[in-house]
Amino acid sequence: MRQPMIRRLVTLSVAVVLGAGGAALWYAATAAPPPSPYRTVRVERGPLVSAIAATGTLEALVTVEVGSQLSGQITALHADYNSRVSGDQVIAELNDAPLRARLDAALADAEAARASLAVQEAQRDKAEADLGTVQAEAAAAATEVTRAELVLLDAERDLKRRRDLRGVVSAADLEKAETAARSARAGVAAAQARLRSAEAAAASTAASLRVAEAQRLVARAQVAQRDAAVRVVQVDIDRSIIRSPIDGVVVARSVSVGQTVAASLQAPTLFTIAGDLRSMQVLASIDESDIGRVRVGQPVSFTVGAYPGERFEGAVREVRLAPREDQNVVTYTVVVTAGNPELRLLPGMTANLNITVDERPDALKLPNAALRFRPPGTAAPGAGSGSADGPVATALAVLVRRVESELKPDDGQRRELAGILAESRDRLAAVAALPGDPEGRRAAARAVRTAAEERIAAMLDEGQRRLFAELLLAPPPAAAVERTVWVPDPAGVAQPVTVRLGIGDGSVTEILEGGLTAGQEVITGLAPAEPPGGRRGGIRLSF
Repeated sequence: MRQPMIRRLVTLSVAVVLGAGGAALWYAATAAPPPSPYRTVRVERGPLVSAIAATGTLEALVTVEVGSQLSGQITALHADYNSRVSGDQVIAELNDAPLRARLDAALADAEAARASLAVQEAQRDKAEADLGTVQAEAAAAATEVTRAELVLLDAERDLKRRRDLRGVVSAADLEKAETAARSARAGVAAAQARLRSAEAAAASTAASLRVAEAQRLVARAQVAQRDAAVRVVQVDIDRSIIRSPIDGVVVARSVSVGQTVAASLQAPTLFTIAGDLRSMQVLASIDESDIGRVRVGQPVSFTVGAYPGERFEGAVREVRLAPREDQNVVTYTVVVTAGNPELRLLPGMTANLNITVDERPDALKLPNAALRFRPPGTAAPGAGSGSADGPVATALAVLVRRVESELKPDDGQRRELAGILAESRDRLAAVAALPGDPEGRRAAARAVRTAAEERIAAMLDEGQRRLFAELLLAPPPAAAVERTVWVPDPAGVAQPVTVRLGIGDGSVTEILEGGLTAGQEVITGLAPAEPPGGRRGGIRLSF
Protein backbone atom coordinates (compact mmCIF):
# COMPACT_ATOMS: atom_id res chain seq x y z
CA MET A 1 0.00 0.00 0.00
CA ARG A 2 2.82 2.35 0.81
CA GLN A 3 4.58 1.96 -2.57
CA PRO A 4 1.51 2.96 -4.70
CA MET A 5 1.01 5.94 -2.36
CA ILE A 6 4.66 7.02 -2.81
CA ARG A 7 4.41 6.48 -6.54
CA ARG A 8 1.35 8.73 -6.74
CA LEU A 9 3.06 11.46 -4.68
CA VAL A 10 6.11 11.37 -6.94
CA THR A 11 3.90 11.56 -10.02
CA LEU A 12 2.01 14.52 -8.57
CA SER A 13 5.24 16.30 -7.69
CA VAL A 14 6.61 15.81 -11.20
CA ALA A 15 3.35 17.11 -12.66
CA VAL A 16 3.51 20.20 -10.46
CA VAL A 17 7.10 20.88 -11.46
CA LEU A 18 6.37 20.37 -15.14
CA GLY A 19 3.33 22.65 -14.89
CA ALA A 20 5.32 25.35 -13.18
CA GLY A 21 8.05 25.09 -15.79
CA GLY A 22 5.52 25.23 -18.64
CA ALA A 23 3.83 28.23 -17.08
CA ALA A 24 7.17 29.94 -16.76
CA LEU A 25 8.00 29.18 -20.39
CA TRP A 26 4.57 30.40 -21.51
CA TYR A 27 4.95 33.62 -19.51
CA ALA A 28 8.39 34.24 -20.96
CA ALA A 29 7.03 33.69 -24.46
CA THR A 30 3.92 35.87 -24.09
CA ALA A 31 5.27 38.65 -21.88
CA ALA A 32 5.56 42.09 -23.66
CA PRO A 33 9.10 43.14 -24.65
CA PRO A 34 10.66 45.97 -22.69
CA PRO A 35 8.91 49.21 -23.79
CA SER A 36 10.91 51.77 -25.77
CA PRO A 37 11.78 54.92 -23.79
CA TYR A 38 10.92 57.08 -26.83
CA ARG A 39 7.91 58.07 -28.86
CA THR A 40 8.51 57.58 -32.57
CA VAL A 41 6.82 58.33 -35.91
CA ARG A 42 7.51 57.07 -39.39
CA VAL A 43 9.12 59.05 -42.15
CA GLU A 44 6.64 59.27 -45.03
CA ARG A 45 6.70 60.12 -48.69
CA GLY A 46 4.03 62.15 -50.42
CA PRO A 47 3.01 65.59 -51.69
CA LEU A 48 4.11 68.65 -49.71
CA VAL A 49 3.03 72.25 -50.07
CA SER A 50 4.79 75.21 -48.42
CA ALA A 51 2.41 78.10 -47.91
CA ILE A 52 2.17 81.45 -46.12
CA ALA A 53 -0.97 82.02 -44.07
CA ALA A 54 -2.58 85.47 -44.01
CA THR A 55 -5.92 87.16 -43.66
CA GLY A 56 -7.53 89.98 -45.60
CA THR A 57 -10.82 91.53 -46.62
CA LEU A 58 -12.50 90.90 -49.94
CA GLU A 59 -13.25 93.94 -52.05
CA ALA A 60 -14.00 94.78 -55.66
CA LEU A 61 -11.13 95.46 -58.01
CA VAL A 62 -12.51 98.97 -58.53
CA THR A 63 -14.50 100.82 -55.86
CA VAL A 64 -15.53 104.42 -56.42
CA GLU A 65 -17.06 106.79 -53.88
CA VAL A 66 -19.41 109.12 -55.75
CA GLY A 67 -19.71 112.55 -54.13
CA SER A 68 -21.12 115.98 -54.83
CA GLN A 69 -19.07 119.06 -55.64
CA LEU A 70 -22.08 121.28 -54.88
CA SER A 71 -24.12 121.96 -51.81
CA GLY A 72 -27.85 121.59 -52.11
CA GLN A 73 -30.94 119.53 -51.49
CA ILE A 74 -31.42 116.07 -53.00
CA THR A 75 -34.54 116.21 -55.18
CA ALA A 76 -34.39 112.78 -56.83
CA LEU A 77 -32.60 109.44 -56.47
CA HIS A 78 -32.37 107.07 -59.40
CA ALA A 79 -30.31 104.30 -57.75
CA ASP A 80 -30.47 102.35 -54.50
CA TYR A 81 -28.63 99.52 -52.76
CA ASN A 82 -27.63 96.71 -55.15
CA SER A 83 -28.74 98.73 -58.20
CA ARG A 84 -26.73 97.96 -61.30
CA VAL A 85 -25.62 101.18 -63.00
CA SER A 86 -23.71 101.99 -66.15
CA GLY A 87 -21.19 104.70 -66.84
CA ASP A 88 -22.67 108.24 -67.15
CA GLN A 89 -26.07 107.06 -65.88
CA VAL A 90 -27.96 109.64 -63.77
CA ILE A 91 -28.19 108.36 -60.19
CA ALA A 92 -29.21 111.50 -58.26
CA GLU A 93 -30.26 115.13 -58.79
CA LEU A 94 -29.78 118.26 -56.69
CA ASN A 95 -32.18 121.20 -56.57
CA ASP A 96 -31.02 123.44 -59.46
CA ALA A 97 -33.51 126.35 -59.08
CA PRO A 98 -30.91 128.72 -57.56
CA LEU A 99 -28.49 127.73 -60.30
CA ARG A 100 -31.07 128.47 -63.00
CA ALA A 101 -31.60 131.95 -61.53
CA ARG A 102 -27.85 132.53 -61.52
CA LEU A 103 -27.74 131.37 -65.12
CA ASP A 104 -30.41 133.89 -66.16
CA ALA A 105 -28.51 136.69 -64.42
CA ALA A 106 -25.27 135.63 -66.08
CA LEU A 107 -26.96 135.54 -69.49
CA ALA A 108 -28.34 139.06 -68.93
CA ASP A 109 -24.90 140.32 -67.96
CA ALA A 110 -23.49 138.75 -71.10
CA GLU A 111 -26.09 140.50 -73.28
CA ALA A 112 -25.37 143.84 -71.59
CA ALA A 113 -21.68 143.35 -72.23
CA ARG A 114 -22.34 142.66 -75.91
CA ALA A 115 -24.44 145.84 -76.17
CA SER A 116 -21.64 147.84 -74.56
CA LEU A 117 -19.22 146.29 -77.02
CA ALA A 118 -21.43 147.43 -79.91
CA VAL A 119 -21.45 151.00 -78.55
CA GLN A 120 -17.68 151.01 -78.15
CA GLU A 121 -17.22 149.66 -81.66
CA ALA A 122 -19.46 152.45 -83.03
CA GLN A 123 -17.50 155.09 -81.14
CA ARG A 124 -14.29 153.63 -82.44
CA ASP A 125 -15.60 153.73 -86.03
CA LYS A 126 -16.67 157.42 -85.57
CA ALA A 127 -13.24 158.32 -84.18
CA GLU A 128 -11.64 156.59 -87.13
CA ALA A 129 -13.81 158.58 -89.56
CA ASP A 130 -13.07 161.87 -87.76
CA LEU A 131 -9.39 161.08 -87.96
CA GLY A 132 -9.69 160.68 -91.72
CA THR A 133 -11.45 164.08 -92.02
CA VAL A 134 -8.88 166.01 -90.00
CA GLN A 135 -6.05 164.27 -91.78
CA ALA A 136 -7.54 165.45 -95.09
CA GLU A 137 -7.82 168.99 -93.73
CA ALA A 138 -4.19 168.84 -92.60
CA ALA A 139 -3.18 167.74 -96.07
CA ALA A 140 -5.12 170.67 -97.63
CA ALA A 141 -3.47 173.08 -95.18
CA ALA A 142 -0.07 171.74 -96.15
CA THR A 143 -0.91 172.36 -99.81
CA GLU A 144 -1.97 175.95 -99.01
CA VAL A 145 1.34 176.50 -97.20
CA THR A 146 3.20 175.32 -100.26
CA ARG A 147 1.21 177.67 -102.53
CA ALA A 148 1.71 180.61 -100.19
CA GLU A 149 5.43 179.96 -100.08
CA LEU A 150 5.53 179.95 -103.91
CA VAL A 151 3.62 183.25 -104.03
CA LEU A 152 6.04 184.68 -101.46
CA LEU A 153 9.02 183.52 -103.50
CA ASP A 154 7.66 185.15 -106.63
CA ALA A 155 6.86 188.40 -104.80
CA GLU A 156 10.34 188.60 -103.28
CA ARG A 157 11.98 188.04 -106.67
CA ASP A 158 9.85 190.82 -108.19
CA LEU A 159 10.71 193.13 -105.31
CA LYS A 160 14.42 192.43 -105.78
CA ARG A 161 14.32 193.20 -109.49
CA ARG A 162 12.50 196.48 -108.88
CA ARG A 163 15.00 197.48 -106.21
CA ASP A 164 17.82 196.73 -108.59
CA LEU A 165 16.12 199.06 -111.12
CA ARG A 166 15.44 201.81 -108.54
CA GLY A 167 16.40 204.61 -110.90
CA VAL A 168 14.33 203.21 -113.72
CA VAL A 169 11.24 201.89 -111.86
CA SER A 170 8.89 204.37 -110.32
CA ALA A 171 8.45 204.62 -106.60
CA ALA A 172 4.84 203.53 -106.91
CA ASP A 173 5.79 200.33 -108.62
CA LEU A 174 8.44 199.67 -105.96
CA GLU A 175 5.96 200.23 -103.15
CA LYS A 176 3.48 197.98 -104.89
CA ALA A 177 6.09 195.19 -105.09
CA GLU A 178 6.95 195.63 -101.41
CA THR A 179 3.28 195.42 -100.49
CA ALA A 180 2.88 192.25 -102.55
CA ALA A 181 5.85 190.67 -100.79
CA ARG A 182 4.51 191.55 -97.35
CA SER A 183 1.11 190.14 -98.32
CA ALA A 184 2.73 186.94 -99.51
CA ARG A 185 4.58 186.59 -96.19
CA ALA A 186 1.32 187.05 -94.31
CA GLY A 187 -0.30 184.45 -96.54
CA VAL A 188 2.48 181.96 -95.72
CA ALA A 189 2.10 182.61 -91.99
CA ALA A 190 -1.66 182.18 -92.20
CA ALA A 191 -1.29 178.92 -94.16
CA GLN A 192 1.24 177.57 -91.66
CA ALA A 193 -1.12 178.45 -88.79
CA ARG A 194 -3.94 176.57 -90.50
CA LEU A 195 -1.57 173.57 -91.02
CA ARG A 196 -0.58 173.52 -87.39
CA SER A 197 -4.24 173.67 -86.34
CA ALA A 198 -5.09 170.79 -88.68
CA GLU A 199 -2.18 168.69 -87.42
CA ALA A 200 -3.22 169.32 -83.79
CA ALA A 201 -6.77 168.31 -84.64
CA ALA A 202 -5.45 165.16 -86.33
CA ALA A 203 -3.35 164.27 -83.28
CA SER A 204 -6.31 164.79 -80.97
CA THR A 205 -8.54 162.70 -83.17
CA ALA A 206 -5.88 159.92 -83.33
CA ALA A 207 -5.74 159.92 -79.51
CA SER A 208 -9.52 159.66 -79.38
CA LEU A 209 -9.32 156.75 -81.79
CA ARG A 210 -6.83 154.96 -79.57
CA VAL A 211 -9.07 155.54 -76.55
CA ALA A 212 -12.05 154.20 -78.47
CA GLU A 213 -10.03 151.15 -79.53
CA ALA A 214 -8.99 150.48 -75.93
CA GLN A 215 -12.58 150.81 -74.76
CA ARG A 216 -13.64 148.42 -77.49
CA LEU A 217 -11.06 145.87 -76.30
CA VAL A 218 -12.28 146.31 -72.70
CA ALA A 219 -15.84 145.76 -73.83
CA ARG A 220 -14.79 142.66 -75.77
CA ALA A 221 -12.99 141.29 -72.65
CA GLN A 222 -16.10 141.97 -70.60
CA VAL A 223 -18.12 139.96 -73.10
CA ALA A 224 -15.67 137.06 -72.74
CA GLN A 225 -15.83 137.39 -68.95
CA ARG A 226 -19.62 137.33 -68.93
CA ASP A 227 -19.63 134.31 -71.28
CA ALA A 228 -17.23 132.52 -68.91
CA ALA A 229 -19.54 133.29 -65.99
CA VAL A 230 -22.38 131.74 -67.98
CA ARG A 231 -20.29 128.61 -68.57
CA VAL A 232 -19.39 128.40 -64.86
CA VAL A 233 -23.04 128.45 -63.90
CA GLN A 234 -23.78 125.90 -66.62
CA VAL A 235 -21.06 123.63 -65.23
CA ASP A 236 -22.65 123.90 -61.78
CA ILE A 237 -26.02 123.01 -63.30
CA ASP A 238 -24.43 119.96 -64.93
CA ARG A 239 -22.85 119.04 -61.57
CA SER A 240 -26.25 119.15 -59.92
CA ILE A 241 -26.98 115.97 -61.88
CA ILE A 242 -24.94 113.15 -60.25
CA ARG A 243 -23.82 110.50 -62.73
CA SER A 244 -22.17 107.12 -62.26
CA PRO A 245 -18.49 107.22 -63.28
CA ILE A 246 -18.25 103.46 -63.95
CA ASP A 247 -20.28 100.36 -64.71
CA GLY A 248 -20.97 98.52 -61.47
CA VAL A 249 -23.23 97.89 -58.51
CA VAL A 250 -24.27 100.35 -55.82
CA VAL A 251 -23.05 98.85 -52.54
CA ALA A 252 -23.81 101.84 -50.31
CA ARG A 253 -26.16 104.85 -50.37
CA SER A 254 -25.58 107.65 -47.88
CA VAL A 255 -28.37 110.13 -48.75
CA SER A 256 -32.12 110.25 -49.12
CA VAL A 257 -34.53 112.47 -51.03
CA GLY A 258 -34.91 115.83 -49.29
CA GLN A 259 -31.58 115.61 -47.51
CA THR A 260 -29.24 118.59 -47.85
CA VAL A 261 -25.59 117.95 -48.62
CA ALA A 262 -22.86 120.44 -47.80
CA ALA A 263 -19.70 120.48 -49.91
CA SER A 264 -17.92 123.40 -48.28
CA LEU A 265 -14.69 121.64 -47.24
CA GLN A 266 -14.82 118.26 -48.96
CA ALA A 267 -17.13 116.41 -51.28
CA PRO A 268 -19.67 114.37 -49.27
CA THR A 269 -20.03 110.74 -50.33
CA LEU A 270 -23.46 109.97 -51.77
CA PHE A 271 -22.93 106.47 -53.21
CA THR A 272 -20.27 103.78 -53.17
CA ILE A 273 -20.14 101.88 -56.44
CA ALA A 274 -18.21 98.65 -56.86
CA GLY A 275 -17.01 97.63 -60.29
CA ASP A 276 -17.47 94.20 -61.82
CA LEU A 277 -17.97 91.85 -58.86
CA ARG A 278 -17.11 88.84 -61.00
CA SER A 279 -13.49 89.62 -60.11
CA MET A 280 -12.52 90.31 -56.49
CA GLN A 281 -9.31 91.15 -54.70
CA VAL A 282 -7.92 90.65 -51.20
CA LEU A 283 -5.38 92.96 -49.56
CA ALA A 284 -3.32 90.71 -47.31
CA SER A 285 -0.63 91.84 -44.82
CA ILE A 286 2.50 89.66 -45.03
CA ASP A 287 5.23 89.79 -42.40
CA GLU A 288 8.66 91.00 -43.47
CA SER A 289 10.14 87.57 -42.69
CA ASP A 290 7.86 85.96 -45.32
CA ILE A 291 7.61 88.66 -47.99
CA GLY A 292 10.83 87.52 -49.66
CA ARG A 293 9.12 84.27 -50.69
CA VAL A 294 6.09 85.94 -52.28
CA ARG A 295 6.12 86.39 -56.06
CA VAL A 296 3.58 87.71 -58.56
CA GLY A 297 1.58 84.86 -60.07
CA GLN A 298 1.83 82.44 -57.14
CA PRO A 299 -1.38 80.46 -56.58
CA VAL A 300 -3.50 81.29 -53.54
CA SER A 301 -6.33 79.38 -51.90
CA PHE A 302 -8.63 80.91 -49.31
CA THR A 303 -11.78 80.29 -47.31
CA VAL A 304 -14.53 82.57 -46.08
CA GLY A 305 -16.82 82.11 -43.13
CA ALA A 306 -19.94 82.17 -45.30
CA TYR A 307 -19.01 78.86 -46.98
CA PRO A 308 -17.35 76.59 -44.38
CA GLY A 309 -15.13 73.91 -45.81
CA GLU A 310 -15.14 75.37 -49.33
CA ARG A 311 -11.93 76.72 -50.83
CA PHE A 312 -11.63 79.43 -53.45
CA GLU A 313 -8.69 79.92 -55.77
CA GLY A 314 -6.79 83.08 -56.71
CA ALA A 315 -3.33 84.38 -57.54
CA VAL A 316 -0.89 87.04 -56.36
CA ARG A 317 -1.30 90.09 -58.59
CA GLU A 318 0.94 92.65 -56.88
CA VAL A 319 3.44 92.99 -54.04
CA ARG A 320 3.35 96.60 -52.87
CA LEU A 321 6.69 98.07 -51.89
CA ALA A 322 5.43 100.48 -49.23
CA PRO A 323 6.03 99.00 -45.74
CA ARG A 324 3.62 99.39 -42.85
CA GLU A 325 4.87 99.38 -39.26
CA ASP A 326 2.66 98.68 -36.26
CA GLN A 327 4.26 98.22 -32.83
CA ASN A 328 7.67 97.46 -34.38
CA VAL A 329 6.12 94.84 -36.69
CA VAL A 330 6.77 95.53 -40.37
CA THR A 331 4.36 94.13 -42.93
CA TYR A 332 3.85 94.51 -46.68
CA THR A 333 0.57 94.52 -48.60
CA VAL A 334 0.04 91.73 -51.13
CA VAL A 335 -2.85 92.04 -53.59
CA VAL A 336 -4.55 88.73 -54.40
CA THR A 337 -7.14 88.50 -57.20
CA ALA A 338 -9.81 85.81 -57.47
CA GLY A 339 -12.62 85.04 -59.85
CA ASN A 340 -16.20 85.32 -58.66
CA PRO A 341 -18.32 84.15 -61.62
CA GLU A 342 -21.25 83.08 -59.44
CA LEU A 343 -21.14 86.29 -57.35
CA ARG A 344 -20.98 84.27 -54.15
CA LEU A 345 -18.14 86.29 -52.70
CA LEU A 346 -19.28 89.64 -51.36
CA PRO A 347 -17.29 92.78 -50.53
CA GLY A 348 -16.25 92.92 -46.90
CA MET A 349 -15.94 89.17 -46.30
CA THR A 350 -12.89 88.09 -44.31
CA ALA A 351 -10.67 85.71 -46.27
CA ASN A 352 -8.20 83.29 -44.70
CA LEU A 353 -5.48 82.84 -47.31
CA ASN A 354 -2.74 80.33 -47.99
CA ILE A 355 -0.19 81.60 -50.51
CA THR A 356 1.55 78.63 -52.10
CA VAL A 357 5.23 79.52 -52.33
CA ASP A 358 6.57 76.06 -53.20
CA GLU A 359 5.37 72.49 -53.55
CA ARG A 360 6.71 68.99 -54.08
CA PRO A 361 4.59 66.26 -55.67
CA ASP A 362 6.60 63.47 -54.03
CA ALA A 363 8.73 64.52 -51.06
CA LEU A 364 10.30 62.62 -48.18
CA LYS A 365 8.57 64.20 -45.18
CA LEU A 366 9.73 64.41 -41.59
CA PRO A 367 7.44 65.59 -38.75
CA ASN A 368 8.66 68.81 -37.19
CA ALA A 369 8.43 67.25 -33.72
CA ALA A 370 11.47 65.14 -34.65
CA LEU A 371 13.45 68.32 -35.37
CA ARG A 372 12.74 69.68 -31.90
CA PHE A 373 13.76 66.55 -30.00
CA ARG A 374 17.16 65.90 -28.48
CA PRO A 375 17.99 63.22 -25.90
CA PRO A 376 18.50 64.32 -22.30
CA GLY A 377 22.05 65.47 -21.67
CA THR A 378 22.69 66.36 -25.30
CA ALA A 379 24.02 69.84 -25.95
CA ALA A 380 21.54 72.37 -27.32
CA PRO A 381 21.70 73.05 -31.05
CA GLY A 382 23.83 75.91 -32.26
CA ALA A 383 22.69 79.24 -33.55
CA GLY A 384 22.11 77.86 -36.98
CA SER A 385 19.78 75.13 -35.80
CA GLY A 386 16.70 76.96 -34.86
CA SER A 387 17.46 79.45 -32.10
CA ALA A 388 16.01 82.94 -32.14
CA ASP A 389 18.89 84.11 -34.29
CA GLY A 390 18.55 81.15 -36.66
CA PRO A 391 17.64 83.03 -39.88
CA VAL A 392 20.74 85.20 -39.71
CA ALA A 393 23.00 82.30 -38.73
CA THR A 394 21.55 80.14 -41.49
CA ALA A 395 22.07 82.88 -44.07
CA LEU A 396 25.64 83.33 -42.85
CA ALA A 397 26.30 79.60 -43.10
CA VAL A 398 24.91 79.54 -46.64
CA LEU A 399 27.16 82.49 -47.51
CA VAL A 400 30.22 80.66 -46.18
CA ARG A 401 29.34 77.54 -48.21
CA ARG A 402 28.97 79.68 -51.34
CA VAL A 403 32.34 81.31 -50.69
CA GLU A 404 33.95 77.86 -50.32
CA SER A 405 32.34 76.53 -53.52
CA GLU A 406 32.59 79.61 -55.79
CA LEU A 407 35.71 81.48 -54.65
CA LYS A 408 37.93 78.39 -54.21
CA PRO A 409 39.75 79.50 -51.03
CA ASP A 410 42.97 77.76 -49.96
CA ASP A 411 43.28 75.69 -46.78
CA GLY A 412 44.29 78.67 -44.66
CA GLN A 413 41.33 80.70 -45.85
CA ARG A 414 38.98 77.77 -45.22
CA ARG A 415 40.19 77.53 -41.62
CA GLU A 416 39.71 81.28 -41.20
CA LEU A 417 36.21 81.00 -42.69
CA ALA A 418 35.35 78.27 -40.22
CA GLY A 419 36.62 80.41 -37.36
CA ILE A 420 34.59 83.43 -38.50
CA LEU A 421 31.45 81.29 -38.79
CA ALA A 422 31.95 79.70 -35.36
CA GLU A 423 32.64 83.04 -33.68
CA SER A 424 29.62 84.61 -35.38
CA ARG A 425 27.41 81.76 -34.22
CA ASP A 426 28.58 82.29 -30.64
CA ARG A 427 27.84 85.99 -30.90
CA LEU A 428 24.42 85.30 -32.41
CA ALA A 429 23.64 82.88 -29.58
CA ALA A 430 24.54 85.63 -27.11
CA VAL A 431 22.33 88.08 -29.00
CA ALA A 432 19.41 85.66 -28.85
CA ALA A 433 19.72 85.55 -25.07
CA LEU A 434 19.64 89.33 -24.68
CA PRO A 435 16.57 90.83 -22.98
CA GLY A 436 14.59 93.57 -24.67
CA ASP A 437 12.38 93.98 -27.69
CA PRO A 438 12.73 91.63 -30.68
CA GLU A 439 13.57 94.50 -33.02
CA GLY A 440 16.68 95.30 -30.99
CA ARG A 441 17.83 91.68 -31.18
CA ARG A 442 17.21 91.59 -34.93
CA ALA A 443 19.29 94.74 -35.37
CA ALA A 444 22.11 93.27 -33.28
CA ALA A 445 22.00 90.03 -35.32
CA ARG A 446 22.23 92.02 -38.56
CA ALA A 447 25.25 93.87 -37.15
CA VAL A 448 26.93 90.52 -36.42
CA ARG A 449 26.34 89.41 -40.00
CA THR A 450 27.69 92.69 -41.40
CA ALA A 451 30.83 92.36 -39.29
CA ALA A 452 31.30 88.77 -40.49
CA GLU A 453 30.95 89.85 -44.13
CA GLU A 454 33.58 92.55 -43.59
CA ARG A 455 35.98 90.05 -42.01
CA ILE A 456 35.45 87.62 -44.90
CA ALA A 457 36.14 90.39 -47.44
CA ALA A 458 39.32 91.38 -45.58
CA MET A 459 40.78 87.86 -45.73
CA LEU A 460 40.28 87.51 -49.51
CA ASP A 461 42.67 88.61 -52.22
CA GLU A 462 41.74 91.29 -54.76
CA GLY A 463 40.21 88.93 -57.33
CA GLN A 464 38.28 86.97 -54.71
CA ARG A 465 37.09 90.22 -53.13
CA ARG A 466 35.57 91.34 -56.44
CA LEU A 467 33.77 88.01 -56.82
CA PHE A 468 32.65 88.21 -53.20
CA ALA A 469 31.05 91.62 -53.83
CA GLU A 470 29.15 90.15 -56.80
CA LEU A 471 28.14 87.17 -54.65
CA LEU A 472 26.66 89.48 -52.01
CA LEU A 473 24.54 91.22 -54.65
CA ALA A 474 23.33 87.96 -56.24
CA PRO A 475 20.21 86.34 -54.74
CA PRO A 476 21.03 83.38 -52.50
CA PRO A 477 19.93 79.89 -53.50
CA ALA A 478 17.04 78.22 -51.81
CA ALA A 479 17.94 77.60 -48.20
CA ALA A 480 18.77 74.04 -47.23
CA VAL A 481 19.38 73.84 -43.49
CA GLU A 482 21.29 70.99 -41.88
CA ARG A 483 19.72 69.55 -38.74
CA THR A 484 20.22 66.54 -36.52
CA VAL A 485 17.42 64.06 -35.81
CA TRP A 486 17.50 60.93 -33.69
CA VAL A 487 16.52 57.37 -34.56
CA PRO A 488 16.39 54.32 -32.28
CA ASP A 489 18.86 51.50 -32.98
CA PRO A 490 17.90 47.83 -32.45
CA ALA A 491 18.90 48.15 -28.80
CA GLY A 492 16.61 51.16 -28.34
CA VAL A 493 19.46 53.67 -28.06
CA ALA A 494 18.97 57.04 -29.79
CA GLN A 495 21.43 57.58 -32.64
CA PRO A 496 21.98 60.96 -34.40
CA VAL A 497 21.37 61.35 -38.12
CA THR A 498 22.24 64.56 -39.99
CA VAL A 499 19.75 65.63 -42.66
CA ARG A 500 19.38 68.61 -44.98
CA LEU A 501 15.94 70.16 -44.96
CA GLY A 502 13.91 71.80 -47.68
CA ILE A 503 10.43 73.30 -47.64
CA GLY A 504 7.84 72.76 -44.93
CA ASP A 505 4.17 73.34 -44.26
CA GLY A 506 4.39 74.01 -40.52
CA SER A 507 3.86 70.40 -39.41
CA VAL A 508 6.21 68.41 -41.67
CA THR A 509 9.44 69.32 -43.45
CA GLU A 510 11.02 67.99 -46.62
CA ILE A 511 14.24 65.93 -46.34
CA LEU A 512 16.62 66.70 -49.19
CA GLU A 513 19.60 64.62 -48.09
CA GLY A 514 20.45 62.40 -45.17
CA GLY A 515 20.37 58.87 -43.84
CA LEU A 516 16.58 58.51 -43.57
CA THR A 517 14.24 56.50 -45.77
CA ALA A 518 10.49 56.23 -46.10
CA GLY A 519 8.99 54.11 -43.31
CA GLN A 520 11.92 54.56 -40.94
CA GLU A 521 11.12 55.46 -37.35
CA VAL A 522 12.39 58.76 -35.92
CA ILE A 523 12.18 59.88 -32.31
CA THR A 524 9.79 62.73 -31.48
CA GLY A 525 9.90 62.60 -27.67
CA LEU A 526 10.22 60.53 -24.50
CA ALA A 527 7.67 57.81 -23.77
CA PRO A 528 5.48 58.20 -20.65
CA ALA A 529 6.79 56.64 -17.46
CA GLU A 530 5.65 53.01 -16.70
CA PRO A 531 2.62 53.00 -14.43
CA PRO A 532 2.93 51.37 -10.97
CA GLY A 533 2.19 47.65 -10.70
CA GLY A 534 4.77 46.07 -12.98
CA ARG A 535 5.08 45.66 -16.69
CA ARG A 536 2.36 46.73 -19.00
CA GLY A 537 0.93 43.90 -21.05
CA GLY A 538 2.52 41.02 -19.01
CA ILE A 539 0.88 38.36 -16.81
CA ARG A 540 1.73 38.27 -13.13
CA LEU A 541 1.67 34.79 -11.57
CA SER A 542 1.84 34.11 -7.85
CA PHE A 543 2.25 30.77 -6.20
